[in-house]
Amino acid sequence: MKGTPQMGVFQQPAAGIGIRMRNTDQSSSLFWLVVAIGIVLLSLTYRVGNFHEPGPGFITFFAGAILIVLSLALFFSNFGGAAERSSLRSLWTGLETGKILYVLLLLVAYTLLLKPVGFLISTFLLLVLMFRVKGSYRLKTVFLMSLLVTAGSYLVFEIWLKAQLPKGILEGII
Repeated sequence: MKGTPQMGVFQQPAAGIGIRMRNTDQSSSLFWLVVAIGIVLLSLTYRVGNFHEPGPGFITFFAGAILIVLSLALFFSNFGGAAERSSLRSLWTGLETGKILYVLLLLVAYTLLLKPVGFLISTFLLLVLMFRVKGSYRLKTVFLMSLLVTAGSYLVFEIWLKAQLPKGILEGII
């Protein structure tokens, strides 16, 4: 018996608050639930208003309410039976890090080129290159989708909402 106590004889209770989570999703959902409740309570210190006349606390109140619903859904979705839980390592298997870095590089380049080149050209080029990441579209489809999304965005933001998008090198033309 020297040096090898029987299992369970010398076990001490775990230090801490005594709550043991089944997995990291449950503990993170509780964290976001507390954050969401804080957001909702703080937004109530402002006037929330209604859908027709929203007050300054309107968006934060409903964002917090949505976060409460999502965190509760995540918490209770983890009480499943024998379904295999995915580990953090399994989230990264099969991930194409090259494509992720490519997309991040494209977004940084878009941010840097938006003002000097302009919204229309830089958005069109970004979308062409982003649709090519998928790789399964024909080139004609990529150009058509990029053109339609760029034109639609321009119509909504520049024409309808009267937002001032950067014109860049097209300053005198449009």
